[in-house]
Amino acid sequence: MNKTNTPEHTETFEEMDEAAASREVAPTDPGAAHGRFRPGIASRLGMAIGRALPPGRTGLKLAGIARPLAMSALKDGVADIEALGLKLRLHPMDNLSEKRAFLTPQCFDVVELEALRAAMGPGKTFIDIGANAGLYSLVAAKAGGRTARVIAVEPQDEMRRRLAYNARANGLENIEISGVALADYEGESVMRLIGHNRGGTQLAVTDDGAAGRTTAVRVAMLTTLLSEMRVTRLDVMKIDVEGGELAILAPFFANAPREVWPDMIIMERPAINKVEAARDALSLACSRGYRVETETHANAILKLARTEG
Repeated sequence: MNKTNTPEHTETFEEMDEAAASREVAPTDPGAAHGRFRPGIASRLGMAIGRALPPGRTGLKLAGIARPLAMSALKDGVADIEALGLKLRLHPMDNLSEKRAFLTPQCFDVVELEALRAAMGPGKTFIDIGANAGLYSLVAAKAGGRTARVIAVEPQDEMRRRLAYNARANGLENIEISGVALADYEGESVMRLIGHNRGGTQLAVTDDGAAGRTTAVRVAMLTTLLSEMRVTRLDVMKIDVEGGELAILAPFFANAPREVWPDMIIMERPAINKVEAARDALSLACSRGYRVETETHANAILKLARTEG
């Protein structure tokens, strides 16, 4: 097993300026051409400082110096920029992943995205479970080319809207977006926003009544979604669902034919979300023939040992 250190979870969303974190970001016109929300001069200077920092944990720690400047001249809290080889419209005020891609893209899941690009190709299928703003999906769609298939699973309608815009801006027509919440049962539930970070959600037992913080969602098992979307084989999976990994993977491994299982899984490491069930998700995958090939600060990259014949 190789170990590398990438800094995806070394800072928390709460470390962002509190005023910025609590400010409601205005919805953007989905038809506005990329460039409409180009950052102002002060923001571009802050971005230049952030992108000049060294990759890794040191760079992220130093990014706090540039963050106030970079955030200071964003129209409606939105930034039309280029990062990760893509044209992106990002909302760094309310989403941790988008903030990192905006200010320090050289520190954003470097090892994971490199492995994803290498695994994608013509005809390959990638499923992004817990797609968030869809940065993994966008990278996979571009790397795989037109004949690759990318399925982004994201219950939050706002996140799906952001992903759809960026897919259009980059001419990526091979991304399919599903709003289902995956779990170990079929039915309906409520998706609850955790804190101020739009990238952090969990299925709630009941609606807590917090306006704008919960959304009714359809719940399904992964095998059901794959059947509905006529997926007969997965090549790569990314799964990051705030501790819900076991509930998704256990019935999948139990019921899906082995030939459907992905060759590679990028899974959030249990130490990050500190949910006991997630510890078992990694162990479960390893018990089913996966091995941890690379471990970063945030994620584990697993490969499946396929038997011949």
